[in-house]
Amino acid sequence: MKQTWIKLLALSLVLVLAIGVIAACDSGAKKEDPKKKVALIMEGAVSDMSWNATAYEGLKKIEALGAQIGHTENTPVSDAAEAIRTYAGDGYGVIFMSSSSYQDLALELATEKYPDIQFFLINSQVTGENVRSFAIQDAEQGYLMGALAALLTQTGTVGYIGGLEIAPILNGAKGFEQGAKYVNPDIKIVSQNTGSMDDVGAAKELGKAFVAQGVDVLCPMANQASLGVMEAAEETGVMAIGSGLNQETVAPNAAVVAIVKDTSIAYEAAYKSFLEGDMPMEVLPMGAAQGVVFVGDYYQEVSQDIKDQIDAIQKKLASGEIKVDLG
Repeated sequence: MKQTWIKLLALSLVLVLAIGVIAACDSGAKKEDPKKKVALIMEGAVSDMSWNATAYEGLKKIEALGAQIGHTENTPVSDAAEAIRTYAGDGYGVIFMSSSSYQDLALELATEKYPDIQFFLINSQVTGENVRSFAIQDAEQGYLMGALAALLTQTGTVGYIGGLEIAPILNGAKGFEQGAKYVNPDIKIVSQNTGSMDDVGAAKELGKAFVAQGVDVLCPMANQASLGVMEAAEETGVMAIGSGLNQETVAPNAAVVAIVKDTSIAYEAAYKSFLEGDMPMEVLPMGAAQGVVFVGDYYQEVSQDIKDQIDAIQKKLASGEIKVDLG
């Protein structure tokens, strides 16, 4: 009898070990693919109806491709390393970083600490073994805004309000000036940066100051702060050209149209190229030619002649017939 119990106990131990081995094998078989875990780190808020909102839309498009996603917003450069460390620890294999401000940090960490993670930098100029960048053509967006403002103005004075003095905003200003003067070489342009991408109040006050100088078309490129410019146009009775998603909701009477910079298209394209293993080393431009920069739907009545003129300018930007001089 004792021997029988010993045999039964031994058999039970064998079964437990076998089940453990099977469970371990099964767990290994179900291990998450890091290529299908994608994170997005942003300096601003998803609610900005502009740069970060379209970035998040891009992340949602990546989710629709079968990826598990995560995002961190309002993340200054000083906190970005910790965000990267957290995502790396959670098994994320792809990290998008939505600002050129992150590029030095990302290049250093990607090379030294996280060689197995693929990094994508937006509006950056650096590439590496596991780092790729694509450059949104902010200058083309500015060009279309300036051209349309020049077509709409009744006073002959148009205004551009930017955020921080960083390359995308400065390039937008150059494009704005060249686009406005393409339509009317004698047009008066008032242009200034607020020094912030999220100070809605400061942008609103600057917009009102522009109107006092005769500006009758306001054009913002300042992420969250752009909403203040739209509000200024609404309150002073002038026109506004939006630069992001749904900005007309804060200026239903002033907003004429949005010149859209839909970065979600770029995010989706970058992730697809990663999955396909087809990622060129050079920085990839993303503008009118790629369908990223375009004239959106009109919110107010605009003559067909003006629509036709701005459509023709958009096509010339897409074909390369018009090039913005950033020198």
